[in-house]
This record gives sequence, structure tokens and C-alpha cells, in this order.
Amino acid sequence: MANGKMGRVPDARLRLAVVFACGCVMLSAGARNSETADDAWTALAQTKVSGSLMYFQRHRERYRIDEDRFGGNLHHRTLQGQVDISTPYFLKNVIGVEAGIFATTDLANGASPDHEISFFPWRNPWSADWLRRDARGGFSLYRAHLKLRHVTDHGDWWGKLGYFQPGGPGVLGVNWSLMPGTYAGVEGGVDSGPFSVAGACVTRYKAPWYRGTYAFLDNERRGVGHLWSLGARYAPNGSPFSAEVAYGEAPGYLRSAHLKLKHRTGARYLSYQLYVMGDHDGADSPNNHYAGNWAFQHYLAFSRTFAPYVFRAEFTHTRAPSRAPRHLGYFVYRLSGWYGGANGAYEPWWDNRSDWNHNRESAVFFSLTRTLDDIGLSGVHAGVSIARGWNGKVYGVREELREAAWSVDLGYRVLSGPLRDTRLTLHYTRYDNRTRQPGWTGYRNLFQDERDLKVLIVVPW
Repeated sequence: MANGKMGRVPDARLRLAVVFACGCVMLSAGARNSETADDAWTALAQTKVSGSLMYFQRHRERYRIDEDRFGGNLHHRTLQGQVDISTPYFLKNVIGVEAGIFATTDLANGASPDHEISFFPWRNPWSADWLRRDARGGFSLYRAHLKLRHVTDHGDWWGKLGYFQPGGPGVLGVNWSLMPGTYAGVEGGVDSGPFSVAGACVTRYKAPWYRGTYAFLDNERRGVGHLWSLGARYAPNGSPFSAEVAYGEAPGYLRSAHLKLKHRTGARYLSYQLYVMGDHDGADSPNNHYAGNWAFQHYLAFSRTFAPYVFRAEFTHTRAPSRAPRHLGYFVYRLSGWYGGANGAYEPWWDNRSDWNHNRESAVFFSLTRTLDDIGLSGVHAGVSIARGWNGKVYGVREELREAAWSVDLGYRVLSGPLRDTRLTLHYTRYDNRTRQPGWTGYRNLFQDERDLKVLIVVPW
């Protein structure tokens, strides 16, 4: 590949292989102990193998203040493929295996290597080397875990052990590119009537733009050890209402919590969500993220379907107190101070470049999408969206933050034939930093004006 040698297999990937092998051994044991060999082979024949081939192209230009012009920021064409394996449950329907692997390579790259679709040319978020110019290709095993279940009269118990994406209520989420991030650890829970409860304890993580997992570190690059999460959800069967609460910690470092209230009918969706972050350090240290140790974000979401149209209106308001240079001045819902170090179960997603999350910033988002089947363009959809943020304020900057963006979308899905469900999407964004502030300083999660085009083709199999 053009991206260089694969190198030795990382220890994390070796551990993944061991977990998967242990699962296969257990499955084989279950097959040997089945009442009949035919039953075992029937179960194995139900194993699902699926995947996709993906092509992603991006051309993003960012305004350069010192040159008074736009210049290349991301400019690449990348090919990626994945394979997923899911077995049925064995050993009296108690144990199964989930596994997934993906491969990626850049076909061309004319700008930064950190475009998140191929692998960064460094091993983890704490070892960035910006002298390197080429992203890496290769393979990554992003899922390899035992799945467990036990059905009783009082509830359905379930669990995951190995390398997984969290599935129950809780504060842990993953980063996404075309593929998800991965935790190493254990998750388990129970579903009983309208109630679901889950807990997780994880010791390692990898964002999808890294090949192997890495330990959790604080801002002084000291080991955290593990993250834990506990959550509960109430969702009565047949009711449009649901509620979720969750709390979790990186012990001695960060803590997070959320409340999610949702009301959904056939054509209407309404939600209020509160996200909270806190740090344990009140001293003058890099681990003191927020003045007063706490930050939060309110999120309101509304959507309404008027076939063939779908309208969305959303709002956020952020408080991330900033009274010293060490404070972030913006809100991030994850148990890590480093991007890609972990992620949270955070739902707002506007795909309009900015995170709209600086201290005191309020932001709104509106979108309108429609399918075009009614005018003879079956499988085609189009949409427009706008976002605007205002009133941001951080330590050391007198000017209030103002920012805006708009996007257009066009997509097509194949509805029949051998390429059924193949889809093509185009997304173009114009982002406008309406302040005189430079990027990444003062407003530390702010960048300059951008023009961003993304093209994605997905062929499932």
C-alpha cells in the first residue's frame, strides 16, 4: 500500500485475537456437548456474516489569516471495507460471539494525515507527530467479544466481555468515522418490563482512526486505570415516553452524567436532554477543566414529518465556566480530556462543522429534508440545514463568539437489484467564524472559515 508497512501486530490486536479464539473454543465445546450434532451444525449455519465496501472523498479548505486566502486542510480519497460476524447463542442459548474487522487505505492524500478515515501515523492521542504527512493503511479488529444472556421470569439478563461498543443505558459512547470506536472491558445489564439497567467497566479504548487500543490517561499523562458507567432507562411498552439517567467516572479525574427525556409519536419527536461534566481537581493543574469543577449543556430537539418532508429544530445552551488559562472554556461529554481518548453517549449531531459548545454559547439548528419519490426520482433525497451560535464568552477574550454554517445534502439509495441498498451521499458545508479571533486560542475549540465537501459511497453485502 502507498501508506507504508503494516509493522508488527500491536499487543492490543493480539489480545483481541485471544478473546475471539477463546470464544470459538467455547462455541466448539458447546457444539460437542449438544444433544445432536445436527443441532450444533444448524446453529452454526445461522451465523451471520455481513459487510460493506466504502469509498470516501473529502475536500476541505480552511481560511488562512496570515495569507488572506483559503488553503487545503483535508483532501483525500479513501477506500475502506468491513466484515462482521455474529453467531447465534450456544450452550443452552447463553453464549455467543460477535466479531468485526475493517481495512482502510488512502488512494490519494494531498493535505493533512489526520482525516479520521485511515489510521493516524501515530499510535494514540498523546503521541501526535505533525512532521508525518501520510495516513496509514491496514487492518483493525474493532469488535471481538462474548455475548451472554440469561432469560428468567423476572427479566432478560445480558452481557458483553471483550472488545465492544456499549449498548445499554450509560454515559459511555464511541467516536465514529465510517466505523465505531472500541472499548475493552465488560458491560452487562437487565431488561425487565419497562425498565432497563446497565453497567460497564472498561480499561482501554481506541478511536476508529487508531489501529490498536490504549490506556486512559489524564491531562498530565498519568494512568487513570479504568472508566465505569451505570445507567437506567424507563420505556413503557406502547408508550411514546421514555426517560434515561446515567452517571460514570474516570476515578480521580473526570465524572459525567446525563438525563434524557423523549416523547415520540409516529410523526413527531420531542426531547429534552441535560449533559453534565465535572472534574475532581480544584487546584491549578491541567486536570482542572472547569471553574467550580462543573459544566453542563442543555439540549432541546424537535422533529416533525410532513411526508415527503422532515423538519428538525434543535437548540443547545452551554455553560463551561472559564476563569483561568487552564480551563477548557468549552464543553465535551467524555471521560477524557483528549480527543479520541474516550467518548460519551452524546446525541446532538448537526453535521455543520462546529461543535457549538463554548462557554455561555447558545446555538440553534434547523433542517428540512425530503424524499423525491413523488416526482419520479425513487430513492433520491435532498436537504438543507443552517446553524448559528452566539454569545460565547471565555477567559481572556473580550469579543463574544459568533459563528454560523449552512449545508446542503443529496443522496441516492438503490432500491432493487444486485446492488440493493447501495447508497451515494454528498454533503457540502460553508462555515463562517464571525469573530476576529484566531483558531484554537482563546476560544480553544474554534477554527477559521471553511468550505467542506464530502462524498460517500457504501456498497453493502
